[in-house]
Amino acid sequence: MGMLQIGLTGLMAARYQLDTASHNIANANTEGYSRQRVNQSTQFPQFVGFGYIGRGALLVGVERAYDQFLQGNLLAATTRYAQAQHYQELIAPLDNLVADPDAGLSPALQQFFDAVQEVADNPESIAARQSLLSQGEVLTARFRLFDARIDEIRQDVEQRLDGVAQQVTALARNIADLNQQILQASTRGAEAPPNDLLDQRDQLAKELAGLIGIKTVIDDQGMMSVFIGSGQTLVQGVASATLATEADPGDAMHRRLTYQFGGSGAPQVLPERLVTGGELGALLAFRREGLDRIQDQLGFLATTLALAFNAQHQQGYGLDGVTNRDFFGGVPSTQTFTGDQGSNLTVGWATPLDVAAMQPASFEIRYDGSNYTITRLHDGQSLYTGATLPATFQGLTLTGTLNAGERVVVRPFPAQGGTLAVALTDPRAVAAAQADPTSATGSGPADNVNMLALSSLQTTKTLFADASGIPTATFQTTWASAVAELGTLARSVKTEATASKALVDQVQATRDSYAGVNLDEEAANLIQFQQAYQAASKTMQIAQKLFDEVLAIAQ
Repeated sequence: MGMLQIGLTGLMAARYQLDTASHNIANANTEGYSRQRVNQSTQFPQFVGFGYIGRGALLVGVERAYDQFLQGNLLAATTRYAQAQHYQELIAPLDNLVADPDAGLSPALQQFFDAVQEVADNPESIAARQSLLSQGEVLTARFRLFDARIDEIRQDVEQRLDGVAQQVTALARNIADLNQQILQASTRGAEAPPNDLLDQRDQLAKELAGLIGIKTVIDDQGMMSVFIGSGQTLVQGVASATLATEADPGDAMHRRLTYQFGGSGAPQVLPERLVTGGELGALLAFRREGLDRIQDQLGFLATTLALAFNAQHQQGYGLDGVTNRDFFGGVPSTQTFTGDQGSNLTVGWATPLDVAAMQPASFEIRYDGSNYTITRLHDGQSLYTGATLPATFQGLTLTGTLNAGERVVVRPFPAQGGTLAVALTDPRAVAAAQADPTSATGSGPADNVNMLALSSLQTTKTLFADASGIPTATFQTTWASAVAELGTLARSVKTEATASKALVDQVQATRDSYAGVNLDEEAANLIQFQQAYQAASKTMQIAQKLFDEVLAIAQ
């Protein structure tokens, strides 16, 4: 190989170096792009008798700046931050709703019991009684407003679950398609990887990590496999899975995730506990820890207030001499829930009524063919295991039968927040008197003994019995605790969002410093490669001149 050919190899090397540097500069702002460089080495030298003479440059491949460890850290940080960010976005409006000092439940409760006390002070006053009915309407309307707003948020969450599941499916399909393209483009061998396609696939994996927690594995052929949950395959080779949502036949309040790989077989239920990270994890966690919990607590307060107030109100007499009337309505004594195989279970208040034993919770009931198990959903506590029903627990009685393997979620309280209403329309029906005011033995319209007992419900500890059966909370403190619990969760989520944002920024900066494009460095490379190109050209010019001189001598 002569001087001309050696110069040509240098010229070609400099040209491709210039092309690659230009490509880096053009993609400096392309998200997910990794800096590329041309690897070159020397040609195998030629032995010329007295030694080896070099034969120029050899281009051996185009390499991208990539670190698998950094990429894995970036995916983990991305999925963590996405979950915290979306969770914070979801919980903030709910927290603001229940914690509103002016439009919240606490002021409505206070105004209601103020009206109760006014009737106790003036039991014969029709105006005071009408005011009590009006404040009762305000209070129940506030419950219904809160419940309706929570239902709106819930509907949005369910719709977003479906939308995110579709996005996960689409990204998984795109990754599988890129696997196919990468496989086809890699037929020239490992020294010629399709770097831009690899970057595109990594960027899709990052977007996917923003939707759901994933693990990725690259095989010997350069194919990316993606796993979710406890190892369910989302992408393998050129095949991908489909995520979707469907109505949960055992839980009327929730939609559930389904999983189907490769388009074959029936979709399988993807257990909620297996889905963490990303927007999907945030939606499920918020639904479980935020929405379900506060709606349980709202309905629990509506139910226990109505049951306790009605129980005392039934003991008194209205001005018309009628007793045993409810003040509140909209709280059914029994509710029926359908299992995922079509069986029905009925839940009602235990006899005798014991509101102090009740808890703001929903329950999952399963039957394995031998035993029923009752599990409290928000904390996973097992409450009952037995071969048969009925079962009495936490102030409730559960009856019915399930088929072997059947499951049903029983939610005794959430509906009551949206159905609570004032049952009375006539102010004379307010039962302020302990005895019939129309009887000869009664105390007349001025009797306020029963109304004093109703008024005392504001400050009497009525709920959450301790181990000794002694109630430990009032209605006001119960709701205050619920608001505080949600507020604590919201602050915790905000703290996590701040911390995870700092982490993802740090990991992204580390990745960019390693694999990103530095424009100053690339500008310097352009000058270097330009000079190399010019020098190689000069070498070829000299070779041509020498060749011309040889021809001239020969002539």
